[in-house]
Amino acid sequence: MAVESEGETVDIRAFRGSRKASVYRDYVLGEERFARVVATAAEQGLTVLGSLDEHGPRELDKAACMRLAEELTQLRSSGALVDLDDDLVAIAELARWCAHAGEDAWLRIEGP
Repeated sequence: MAVESEGETVDIRAFRGSRKASVYRDYVLGEERFARVVATAAEQGLTVLGSLDEHGPRELDKAACMRLAEELTQLRSSGALVDLDDDLVAIAELARWCAHAGEDAWLRIEGP
């Protein structure tokens, strides 16, 4: 888990199961890093990733998680954020884990 030592963080959690009983995986990164990812994605026309906001909760369903994973892969391939590659991989893995769930699944992004 990559957490910056200063500033606020963004918590990304992928859930599987029901709202009453679920398991989750998470990844935490600094707010500034997340903002760079979102801004770069928006510049590249990546609609799901580019529309995320680091402030307040945001929830994605399984279909949106699959698209998110695809967009993160595109962003990695572009080479625009080489220094954030570990973050991009980790978030894509969460999104894929959620998207490939056999049961209900969702992904939540919570900012400061």
